[in-house]
Amino acid sequence: DCRDGNYFTKTVNSGINEFDFTNVPGAGAYTFALEINHVGGTLDWPSSVKWPADTPPTLTSGRTHVFIFVTDDGGVRWRGAALVDYVN
Repeated sequence: DCRDGNYFTKTVNSGINEFDFTNVPGAGAYTFALEINHVGGTLDWPSSVKWPADTPPTLTSGRTHVFIFVTDDGGVRWRGAALVDYVN
């Protein structure tokens, strides 16, 4: 829920973890960071997220990953970037 701020954390343990971005401000640009403590499982991003080379990053379990998302059209399209594989 984008009304809750612009820095979020989540531990991902197993299974498929789907993300939805809700209540995106409609005016101007909005950016948020998502810090994932990745114990296991997979991440499923909304189709509105566009990654470099149109490829989501590959993640290593047991590491922390930080994702940055920015939109300038109220969440119709997000550009995603990742800082991956930080040692816990």
